[in-house]
Amino acid sequence: MRNVLLFPKFQMQIMLGIFWLFSASSWGQGYLDLEVTVRWEQHGSMAEVLDQLERQHGFFFSYPSAALPPEFIQDSEPFSGKMYRLLESVFGSEYEFKEMPGYVIVRFAPKRLQVDTEIDQRGGQAIVTGTITRQDNGEPVQYASVYERNQLTSTLSDEIGSFELKLRRPGQTIWITLSKEGFRDTSFVVLPTVDISAHAKGGRLRFRPESDASTDLEQSLFGRLFIGMRQRLQRINLGGFFGESPYQMSLVPGIGSQGVFGSQMVNKFSLNLIGGYSAGTEGFETAGIFNINRLDMKGAQIAGIANLVGGSVSGFQVAGIHNRVYGQQTGLQVSGIHNRSYNHARGIQIAGVINHSDSLVQHQLAGIANRGGQATGTQVAGIVNTTEAHGSVQVSGISNRAKGTAKAQVSGIVNRATTVSNLQLGLINIADSSAYPIGLVNWVKTGSKSLAVGVDEMGAAQLTLRTGGTKLYGLLGYAHLIGNPYTPHAYDIGFGVYLLEAGNVGLDMEWVHRTATDFKTVTNHYSSMRAIPRLRLNSRTTVFLAPSLSLAVLDDGAFDRLRGWTFQEYHGNTNSYFLYAGLSGGLMIYF
Repeated sequence: MRNVLLFPKFQMQIMLGIFWLFSASSWGQGYLDLEVTVRWEQHGSMAEVLDQLERQHGFFFSYPSAALPPEFIQDSEPFSGKMYRLLESVFGSEYEFKEMPGYVIVRFAPKRLQVDTEIDQRGGQAIVTGTITRQDNGEPVQYASVYERNQLTSTLSDEIGSFELKLRRPGQTIWITLSKEGFRDTSFVVLPTVDISAHAKGGRLRFRPESDASTDLEQSLFGRLFIGMRQRLQRINLGGFFGESPYQMSLVPGIGSQGVFGSQMVNKFSLNLIGGYSAGTEGFETAGIFNINRLDMKGAQIAGIANLVGGSVSGFQVAGIHNRVYGQQTGLQVSGIHNRSYNHARGIQIAGVINHSDSLVQHQLAGIANRGGQATGTQVAGIVNTTEAHGSVQVSGISNRAKGTAKAQVSGIVNRATTVSNLQLGLINIADSSAYPIGLVNWVKTGSKSLAVGVDEMGAAQLTLRTGGTKLYGLLGYAHLIGNPYTPHAYDIGFGVYLLEAGNVGLDMEWVHRTATDFKTVTNHYSSMRAIPRLRLNSRTTVFLAPSLSLAVLDDGAFDRLRGWTFQEYHGNTNSYFLYAGLSGGLMIYF
């Protein structure tokens, strides 16, 4: 690797001496200089070798998985030596190895950079200019990232490889790094004055392995609209290296206090007049329209339209329309329309329209729909709740769906789950196992389903469908009131409980409401409590004889007589009321 620096010779010698001392000191304390021993026969793959080294020495490797050898030779001689020698033997000469706190980074970098630089001081600034070329053929390298690691100021080389980097505090030692995808990083020191005590200030850089979320962010609607080519190239060139800053202000991504280096900065305070694109936030961030963070957001984030976070969110996130988190969301997430978490959502999601979490979710409240991978808390939606696995408590206006188990489901129309441990309340309940479904139709695989034909004290021929779980059931029925000229047709709905099952004998209790009508002007109502003793004839057939106590509300004059045993009656101006007992019987067929 060759670095060409345009300084006086005596400055060059001092600079090289300081750089060598600094590098030697860092190298001697680093992971790459560790003495390691590997006995290949104890491992099944190279990945296992690296995993063991991570555990032994307390750091992580970041490497492209495709770079590992496809085959593992277990009968090779044991390796003993420096860590970097082991990595060279495994990955080959086209890869470079760098250290950051907690990480050893392996990058594919078969090509090398060289640079010619000059420095000038004017207006209280140090202006570093130069040209970046390829070491092997001298061709210019365009769109390489050039940054100063103490001040965290950055620029890109142009189409002919030239760059200009303006720096504050010109009297300090300047440490510049060149980075370009596919090239080895190149670092050099610029000494504006002779200062043998000068040293680098470290600790402001951090590393985190890249994920697909950065690309996904850039391909999102706001990313396509507002993230320019220069910010995208910085991300590609610098990868997982990030800096820290106490604050930043911007108009849009790339136009602000941090310029194109903003996408690599983690800020304590961030103010974006229209929108911003940063590495992350650890404090407070607000924008008139949008905030985009590549890494994590910790604290509070507020946007007029949208917040997009490539890592995790811990704290308070509010957007006028949309929040999107590619990692884990912990805390409170509020949006006018849509919240989306691609990982766990631990806390509360509140949306005017939709909440969506691909993995575990705790509490969701939405005007229209909630969706989660697995819900451990409560989902409340105006229309529908769904989970891809287990659910806890789901409440909706129309439908609930849990593809695994659910504790309780309440909906206006339909509930569906594999197993429901407590209440399932809706017009239609569907489950493999549900002890307490309350609905007109309960299609439970382990429950009971029967069709009954019979007759009651009113002379009504009845056809009744009973469906339920192991404890409760619902019923739907039709009855034809034979000989009744006023209301020949009647419809039954009701709910029941299985009280007793002993051998071939059973006992049920049910409440039934009957509506009898001529579909024109007359409608009569009957509410009955029935005790239903059953005698099983075979595995599919049961006979029953059921006494009942009923309250009838009849249109005045729209009946000839009420059959049964009347205990009390009252006649009003438009309706007549009867309390009476009756008896019904018939045959149940199970299926």
